Amino acid sequence: MQPATPAVDATVNNIGIQGTALFGVGITDILPLGMSEMEGTTTAGHENYGNYQHSDGSIMCWIPMFYYRWGGADSPRATKYGLNACDVKSKYDFDSVEAANAAGYALHRAFYDGGQIKDGFFVDKYQASNNGGIASSIKNGIPLSSSSSNAPFSALTGSPANTYAGAIDAVKTRGSEFFVTTLFVQRALSLLSMAHAQAATSIDNCAWYDPTGVANYPKGCNNDALGDVNDATVKYTATGYLKAGKTGSALPFAKTTHNGQSNGVADLNGNMYEICLGVTQLSGTFYALKTSAKASALTSGATLANDAWGAAGIAANYESLGASIGALTGTSRGMKMGNGTQQVFSSAMTGKDWQASCAGIPIATGVNSTSGTDLFGHDRFYNNRVDDLCPMSGGNWSNFALSGFWDVSFNGSRTTNYDDVGVRAALYGV
Repeated sequence: MQPATPAVDATVNNIGIQGTALFGVGITDILPLGMSEMEGTTTAGHENYGNYQHSDGSIMCWIPMFYYRWGGADSPRATKYGLNACDVKSKYDFDSVEAANAAGYALHRAFYDGGQIKDGFFVDKYQASNNGGIASSIKNGIPLSSSSSNAPFSALTGSPANTYAGAIDAVKTRGSEFFVTTLFVQRALSLLSMAHAQAATSIDNCAWYDPTGVANYPKGCNNDALGDVNDATVKYTATGYLKAGKTGSALPFAKTTHNGQSNGVADLNGNMYEICLGVTQLSGTFYALKTSAKASALTSGATLANDAWGAAGIAANYESLGASIGALTGTSRGMKMGNGTQQVFSSAMTGKDWQASCAGIPIATGVNSTSGTDLFGHDRFYNNRVDDLCPMSGGNWSNFALSGFWDVSFNGSRTTNYDDVGVRAALYGV
């Protein structure tokens, strides 16, 4: 007699159902070296559900792979949100990427690395701070910056450069497999927030939920007074540097996480800009990281084939997006996310437009020069053409409404440094 087929444990690597408890994080059954469970990691409803700890003390959230769809005509949210209706499905909803595509869903670019589809990724719960020379994700830490004037990268072990490129060496103080969050990782979190916002019906499972829709998104440190421009109840503890806040210090805490729950990723709206990899520009052409490239293998130079910048690194690790793509035209200008009821992100499931969408690059008509829309928080999309481009996202402590989960700036290079630009690390599972 043949043995019975084991039942699939659908609690593992499940992103959950948008609008409900547990959505936006999950648990994994395979942990990389140095990662361990915390009290409550696998307990539904616990504040540590889906949270793991590295041997250096860093707290990271596990984000299971998911499929997404923009503007589905049969979406439960189509009537209200039209072409910007956002639907998320778990890995258990489809047998394959091809089956998902046939149903109009794409696998998010954040789950491709080294030519493989990953079951998920770990991402820092908090912005990285100096923990005895290691860039760690620790509650109430003082966020690192790329400037000598404010918690510099250079104070870490090995003295990483106080530049955007130095962020790569900064996160490597935790271990060789860690990498600077890519735009794909950052925008996967943004998309989950959008999906949760559209499906939530109360603050029970989403602390930042706003039934009016005016500010229905995660809050942060962005009003230049250790609080949020849209919510006076949010308060941060000062670091002592200008109006920067200690990461994870906000009260009420759940209002500052990507899923509105205590187990979510904090401080993605303001406080410190975060350096991102995945998209660069050189000699008039924008490039996106190939799905075959390994994010943790990228190094901080601009001459070698494994570098994140430079002609050799681009040839080995990137594919061309062209001289422009969607709203990313290379013209120096600050735009706002959203444009009336028009679609903001491409619905493409493969190719350049899919890469751009997953990197947070809107289609050409998805931005507005004056106001943007409530749905996307009026967040800033800063367009420019810079050689050895290194994007940053989220906004800072004094950007007011321009800060937010969709904020992205294509305005700095690998050698740029600022006192309000820091880093968050990510790690793929085994």
